[in-house]
Amino acid sequence: MPQPRKSHNPAPPKPRWFWVVAGILSVAVAAVVFTDSTLTVQADAPLARPAATLPPPAPPANFLNERHRPAKPSISSEALHGLATWYGERREGHWTASGERFNMMAMTAAHKTLPFGTLLRVVDLKTHKSVVVRVNDRGQLPGDHVIDLSYAAAEQLGIVKTGVTPVKLEVIAPGSATHRSAGPAN
Repeated sequence: MPQPRKSHNPAPPKPRWFWVVAGILSVAVAAVVFTDSTLTVQADAPLARPAATLPPPAPPANFLNERHRPAKPSISSEALHGLATWYGERREGHWTASGERFNMMAMTAAHKTLPFGTLLRVVDLKTHKSVVVRVNDRGQLPGDHVIDLSYAAAEQLGIVKTGVTPVKLEVIAPGSATHRSAGPAN
């Protein structure tokens, strides 16, 4: 006698509201976990601050070691004409390539090749305003960008809102390739 076949029906599908509630709960849990994991508390700050904006605790051990090659001593004309940009609060307190902490309110700048300590007059080719800055950092400057100014220098030049302007650079006093005006403060 043939045996009756067992019905092998899976459980009925979950109602649509179940999946909507599960999705909302998943997003809420992910948001709480992400928010909680990206905030740190500083002793001197009343509110939490994202970890990505905190300055590093100290420069790397091999920072400015003996094998570090100095910047090129000759100055090409391409290094003196191009676009200027600025950087500020996001890098505040981070170590610069010269070994100083970045201060967005100082009259400083990042340049690809000029020696640290070089004093430059940066002239906006549109408005003819100018500022004097000291090179204390290197920058990942794309294409025809020649200098990255601190916030204070950009503010005096009047480019904070536009963010970029064509400039020419005039060397006032060349710096030395091994110049370190301020060492890391521990």
